[in-house]
Amino acid sequence: MLSTFNTSEELAGSGIDTAVLALGSVEPKGPHLPVGSDLILANRFARDFCSGKAVYLLPVFPFSSGLETRGYRGTVSLRQESLWDALWDIAKVLARQGFRRLVILDFCNYNWIVKQIARELNLNGELIQAVWVNPKEFAKEAADADLLPDYGGGAVETSLALALGGGGVREPLVDHLPEVPREYIDYCGLRRMSPTGLWGKPSKAGLEQGKRFYSIMLEKTAEFVDYALGLFEGSAHAEQAGLAFSGQQGAGPSRHARSGPAGPDPAGHMERELWWPEGTIPGVLGKGLDWHNTVTEIEQSGADLVVIPTSATEQHSTSQPLATDYLQALELSRRVAGALRGYLLPTLPVVTSWGHIRFRGTVTFGAMTVRKLIEDIVQSLYDGGFRRMVLVNVHGGNWVLKPTLIELNRSHAGLKLISTGDTFAYRGQRPVEHLHADEGEAAFIKAFYPECFREEGVVDYSPLCPAAAFDLVGIGGVSPKGVWGYPSRGTAEMGRTNLDKRVEDAVRYVDRTLSELDAFAG
Repeated sequence: MLSTFNTSEELAGSGIDTAVLALGSVEPKGPHLPVGSDLILANRFARDFCSGKAVYLLPVFPFSSGLETRGYRGTVSLRQESLWDALWDIAKVLARQGFRRLVILDFCNYNWIVKQIARELNLNGELIQAVWVNPKEFAKEAADADLLPDYGGGAVETSLALALGGGGVREPLVDHLPEVPREYIDYCGLRRMSPTGLWGKPSKAGLEQGKRFYSIMLEKTAEFVDYALGLFEGSAHAEQAGLAFSGQQGAGPSRHARSGPAGPDPAGHMERELWWPEGTIPGVLGKGLDWHNTVTEIEQSGADLVVIPTSATEQHSTSQPLATDYLQALELSRRVAGALRGYLLPTLPVVTSWGHIRFRGTVTFGAMTVRKLIEDIVQSLYDGGFRRMVLVNVHGGNWVLKPTLIELNRSHAGLKLISTGDTFAYRGQRPVEHLHADEGEAAFIKAFYPECFREEGVVDYSPLCPAAAFDLVGIGGVSPKGVWGYPSRGTAEMGRTNLDKRVEDAVRYVDRTLSELDAFAG
């Protein structure tokens, strides 16, 4: 398995032609489970499912199309069209880079459109061999009748949360079963039937049940993916290429450190299975809320500010991982949210990275796809009662964020959507010496994710040309190794100092700007 913790060069030389994308959600799960339960499960499961296989594991896409759940404070739901465009964009980019297969692991209860996406990718666009599967459904099929139904936060989902550990399940576990059929969620929305988003019997959940469900999910998902790959023309090579997923499951969720043991993978190179502790992703640092909290905790917290991080999945030369911007957004936003005592959303791992499209592993959305996603995120938060929102962006190619921010502020009464400084300012046409994968970004990786830094891959180079080269030929047209600066000069101490300053500057800017906007409004 390779992931965005690896470099683009490592992926390009791997021979891997199968990508795996897990879909999470930030949706209500009752008063006892985090709103990010699906996201937490998706991260752990995807890592376990792909471990030891010749696949490229993409970062989990954190949001779902559960419009049925709009109105709960702190939750996010996308329009079907937005999720459709996001997944279609990912598939197009992967196909362009020589990937032949895309396995979509869907952990949301409401992504009805994803099945249709897979069908059209295969049978209409014939763009890529797409396999869609919802692993939680295998667990529900294996559950005893008295554990069901579970339409959110019930016995199955609560058992899985117990098996994942980490103290995610709150007491008491009180059942809630509306006296209407499931389809009433489609007609009236979930909140009409359940103020906390619960529909099920969490009181019947258990740790051992959760471990059994997790093992079943691994086993049945592997069998289904193998079956699907076996239907595609030319996929008889799958087993020889290390793509036979069956037989790798264990007795329950494994517990992985962020840096796993290295060993030869089926593609013939050394894999570095780097992942988050316990299969989760870093949350808020300090005081504040994030997707590890329940919808009840978010509603009762009194928090009136949301932090919305955006980043990128793109090449960062031969020394830094594809996830460099994503990791920076995680570390910056979690500190900013903690200092502001705001509610932190999961980081959007893909936005616009067209300047890096020549390099394998880079994933990008079209600008209008990004616009739709940001509109939906903001509308969800707005419908839940939030009016103060802060965009934390670390990626210089996300130019579409600025016009989107402007229009959202003009179209939503009382909304104050700002960024952490004017990070989308115009660069001009003068030559730039430092721009990408330079000493600043190298310093950050050395300081916070040193196991991802490839000292042997360090290349210093600056084309000394305008940043407009990104618009014309991309960075690959002026820097063959994808570096624009001097990464050899970066140090861990510099990385820690730089991040502290970025946090301080961001918090000061947000406090001052929101105070001044309040004064203008008053």
